[in-house]
Amino acid sequence: MGQKFKAMFEVRRDSILLSYGIFLIAMVFGIILCFFTMDGKDFDSIRYAAVIGGASIYFSISLFFRIVYYSMESQRAVLFGMTRRDTFIFEKIIDFIEIATLAVVCAVLLPGGKYLLVIKLAVLTFAFFSWLEAICGNLVIKFGKTGYWVCYIGIFVVFLGLPKLIQFVPAVRDALGKIAEGMVFSDQSQGIYWGAMAGVIALALIGHWILFRKISVSSLAE
Repeated sequence: MGQKFKAMFEVRRDSILLSYGIFLIAMVFGIILCFFTMDGKDFDSIRYAAVIGGASIYFSISLFFRIVYYSMESQRAVLFGMTRRDTFIFEKIIDFIEIATLAVVCAVLLPGGKYLLVIKLAVLTFAFFSWLEAICGNLVIKFGKTGYWVCYIGIFVVFLGLPKLIQFVPAVRDALGKIAEGMVFSDQSQGIYWGAMAGVIALALIGHWILFRKISVSSLAE
């Protein structure tokens, strides 16, 4: 298992370094911006700026490069002799480690001991990236540039259309409100929140494996 993990880490090294580099640069950028505000010299404000800047830009940019890197790395791992099962398992393990590491940094930097909130956001990020790779990443592997453009157009439609959907569909607004309450308030519906997150991640992983397993060998070898 150690050799397989090491092999997968070598395949994923460039994207991991890129992720950490983006996070670090965004943290520095957030701190610099903080110094131009009224509270720029307040230590807590600097810590908030570092975490919010790093996390938000990391998440935003990951939407664009993660799909491409996932498709390239999955193909490379299979071509290097890893089975699909091992590729899938160790990709998810490394995804988890990457997000967990950044979550630890955020939890340490944030004032007020907001550890539970950071953990919830990390779990939500892992769930979102799992779905992103399951759907978009596998589409890019199978259909190439066509899948790539379909995914990015779909992402833009979702992000532009979601505010309108929230505005005009009360059920969606209420559901997102419950999720937000579960994240922010530790005494509200925690069992439901964690159960929902576990279900979302489980469905993403199952769907990811089914889609990845059905991709033809010729698509993985391209």
